[in-house]
Amino acid sequence: MDVNTNKIKELIEPLFEGNHLFLVDLELRGARGSQALNVYADTMEGITLAEITKLTRDINDLLDIHDLIDSKYRLTVSSPGIDRSLQHLWEFKKNIGRNLRVLFEENSEQHEAIGKLVAVNEDHIVLKSKKEETSIPINIISSAKVHLKW
Repeated sequence: MDVNTNKIKELIEPLFEGNHLFLVDLELRGARGSQALNVYADTMEGITLAEITKLTRDINDLLDIHDLIDSKYRLTVSSPGIDRSLQHLWEFKKNIGRNLRVLFEENSEQHEAIGKLVAVNEDHIVLKSKKEETSIPINIISSAKVHLKW
């Protein structure tokens, strides 16, 4: 994150903490005068439209007061979406019972595991497939996405 996004993140984080919301990610893209600020938020139960609407208003008010983006911008607040890689421990916990596709590097080799997420702690996740359970250290995971069967 650059200086602007770090300042924005610091400014808006308190809006999340008191409301059982999680700030998943924040992106400021585009050229001066036509920037887009994308804020991704979620809850353990899944964020509602009412929560997104309130959060959008609150973030917009804070940004207007503190004037951190010095030109015209568009604010979008949304859920992170199902195709985004899980990054935070709470995201893994939220998805216990769902199938994940996990890419990880072990012994300088890239590996893939697909299975039902059955356990999570600070250090490992456990995936269960038809054949076995696989414990994967969180610190070697390069990508973990909910795996949907179409």
